[in-house]
Amino acid sequence: MDAHEFKFSVFLSTVILESGILLAHGPLQQRIVLDAAWERPVRALSAAPFGRDAFTALAPDRAAAPAVFRALRERQLIVPEGCDEVAALRDSFGRRPEDSGHDAAAPAASWPASRYGLPQRLSTAAAAAGAGKPVRVLLIGGCVTQFTEEPLHALGRELGLDVRTEHVWPGPSADLARSVRRSRPDVTVYQPGVQPFLTGLFDGAHTCDDEERAHRLALMKNALTLSVRALAEALEGSLGLVHNVAPPALSPFGRFDFAEEYGLRRVVAELNLHIDRCVRGHSHLMVVDEERLVARYGAAALFDDLVFPFGHHGGSVDPGDERPHQLPALGRALAGEYLACLRAHRGIGRIKLVVTDLDGTLWPGIAADDGFDWIDGDATSRWTHLGLHQALSVLKSRGVLLATCSKGDAHATLGTWEKAADRLPLGPDDFVLHRINWLAKSENIADLCTRLGFTPDQVLFLDDNPVERAETATALPGLHVAEGPVHGFRELLLSSAALEGGRRTREAARRTDTTRAMLRREELRAGLDRNAFLRSLDVRVRVTRAGEEHLARAAELFNRTNQFTTTAWRTTPEELRRVLTEPDTHLHVGDVCDRFGDYGLTAACLVRNGTVTAFAMSCRVIGLDAAVPFLVAALEDGAGGRHALSAGLTGRIVVTDRNTPARELFADAGFEARGDDGLYLLTDPGRLPELSELPVTVLSATAAGAGGP
Repeated sequence: MDAHEFKFSVFLSTVILESGILLAHGPLQQRIVLDAAWERPVRALSAAPFGRDAFTALAPDRAAAPAVFRALRERQLIVPEGCDEVAALRDSFGRRPEDSGHDAAAPAASWPASRYGLPQRLSTAAAAAGAGKPVRVLLIGGCVTQFTEEPLHALGRELGLDVRTEHVWPGPSADLARSVRRSRPDVTVYQPGVQPFLTGLFDGAHTCDDEERAHRLALMKNALTLSVRALAEALEGSLGLVHNVAPPALSPFGRFDFAEEYGLRRVVAELNLHIDRCVRGHSHLMVVDEERLVARYGAAALFDDLVFPFGHHGGSVDPGDERPHQLPALGRALAGEYLACLRAHRGIGRIKLVVTDLDGTLWPGIAADDGFDWIDGDATSRWTHLGLHQALSVLKSRGVLLATCSKGDAHATLGTWEKAADRLPLGPDDFVLHRINWLAKSENIADLCTRLGFTPDQVLFLDDNPVERAETATALPGLHVAEGPVHGFRELLLSSAALEGGRRTREAARRTDTTRAMLRREELRAGLDRNAFLRSLDVRVRVTRAGEEHLARAAELFNRTNQFTTTAWRTTPEELRRVLTEPDTHLHVGDVCDRFGDYGLTAACLVRNGTVTAFAMSCRVIGLDAAVPFLVAALEDGAGGRHALSAGLTGRIVVTDRNTPARELFADAGFEARGDDGLYLLTDPGRLPELSELPVTVLSATAAGAGGP
């Protein structure tokens, strides 16, 4: 017999559907749909307590049983035997007024107690396939956010994520913080623009003058400031997504909205600008841009204000259906945005290199034969290819590297392109490498990966020829290959979360130049010994104790570095800010340059309580041997230049499948290995290398002495 027994909830109700069986918990508003084959096990197990073994034995597919059991337990459709559900429910509503359907500080009936949207469907096949990586999503908002739950589950499964959702209605800031602390979500969605807030701004706009509209807008801005600040603090660095507000398809002022000092267009614009300002100050918050979704899909396809009042702000409706509902377009669009924001924020599946074919893809025809006369025309194809150029230029500004891979004669193709470069958004120098020859494209792309240190799953390939696409996809498993016609490539490049590397930084914008410099260094290295090579580069490392202005970039380095990282520690600027208030803690950052270029802030080292807990250095400067000089300078500055204080410092190497370049860092700096768990100890500070004797110039207050930089 199982050590633990369970039972179906006393609040369980079931409905037989054409597509399966619906299980529901009315008081908790929890629902799930299982395949029809689960009807018999549910009926059989509802009569008496049972264990996991009995549940598995009756399951239509034993491999699916664990996932189905967990899903029912999470929704409290299955509870432990002996559980007093009535008392637990009463206690839950007493502690969580927002979950009972009412905000404790709001008038009665301000919020509906209904649960909208479709229940999650968990098929036996999906359950048997096993769960992906768990992602907990807390939805704080109106019925619109409830309608995202089912598509979140479905889209999550497609992306290998096991999305688990919880919904609460918005309330005061204190309730918001309590909800976050209780749920401990990976992602929190906050939709402030729900009906009670928007009614005064939208529905009553035509009943009051400009002064009153301005007053209501100011009140809404103040409320948003407090709510976003409370959300940011409660999340403690985890991701928060804040909805802005989509403008209604129509204005109560009609075509004369422009004539009002505070027309609806201005109200929405100012509201969204204010949300941007509130969110911008917190690196772990992002904006869910409803306005952009409307621009892309159309207000009539997403929202209901062509039928319902302006302030209802729900999804598009079927006027002939009296049930509270919405058509699914908005729910799907928002669910896609939530998961895209998560992937972009965490860098999940990030693409670092786009490789493009040339003839027929980046331009029409064959450049070496046809030239670039197409630029002077006005055909659709001209604008299609210029649009692709522009999209690739946008990615370059974000720090995504570009390379070419095309069949043809390199000299003829590049020569013709170079002559026309000033008439195009992109010239040959905007690409880090070119592979224009008659070799198989998979061979060329594999070589590009080797030269740049990427794996195929970090690369996207564009080619108009389906045969070439199939050849590369077969030969290089994991390679991302854009399918479909060339005119669809631009949308992919500008909308994929995998091609968004976070907020724009100076280092990202210059990544093409710094990578090209790295490649020139590699060419120079041939024929020189190591020290002579480094001295010829005039490598300089400027070491600085991190200030507020460095935290965002330092967090980005810790989060994005996979090769030269000692512990693969992930963090946020907010967490770094808190950590730096601890005693005996310091964070140093390093800017690296050589005679080929300035690589910017490319290194970070965090020391907490005598231990180097995190060290990261960009792969673009690994070949400059700057890691040891940077580490030594950071340790010496942390000790105030007194070597004796460095005795007893420790460091640790946490081995990952990609951080081979960093594994000898502490040994090279004079630390001694202690045991097999990656721990290193600095027993003798005299073993630290003398910075003046290294072939790299270090610039820091300690290294330079009094009056230094």
